[in-house]
Amino acid sequence: MVTFTNKSKILIVALVVAALLVVVLPAAVYALPTSDSNLVGASRTLVAKGVDRQVVDGQIVTVPANFTLTLERSGTNTTVPKFNVIGGSVVVNGVTYTITSGNGGVIRSKHLILLQAQGTGPNGQVVTLRLAGRYFWMGGHIFVARIGARLLTDNGNSTLLMRASIRV
Repeated sequence: MVTFTNKSKILIVALVVAALLVVVLPAAVYALPTSDSNLVGASRTLVAKGVDRQVVDGQIVTVPANFTLTLERSGTNTTVPKFNVIGGSVVVNGVTYTITSGNGGVIRSKHLILLQAQGTGPNGQVVTLRLAGRYFWMGGHIFVARIGARLLTDNGNSTLLMRASIRV
């Protein structure tokens, strides 16, 4: 049977920690998003799935909802990166709303994303999508977010509760 002294235990732990740092640290550094200057003008797709909660005749009705938005970086501000919405769609209970334009920003210090976009509904009515979300880094180049959004239409307002992802 082998017995270790306190000095040998500390040495083994130090070697294991050093080995982990040699392996993990370079992977973590290379997995960080690319610099902001490389992202200006590049388009990314924000995909979200969740539910729409509406009040109908005093009852809360929950139906499936999702959206896909194409975002394009519009500025070089590093503290609050801004982007434009250049297209997309919102589907609520099988009804598709086309998003044509909008803008938003990312507040990095609070891990927030804010966006407002405009578009048209299936009957040509004007719709507005306003959303706010808290994002998290999932490793590599993938971020996920919990999003609360309002879809404003002529027929009424909808509350969207969603989970989203974007690859940067």
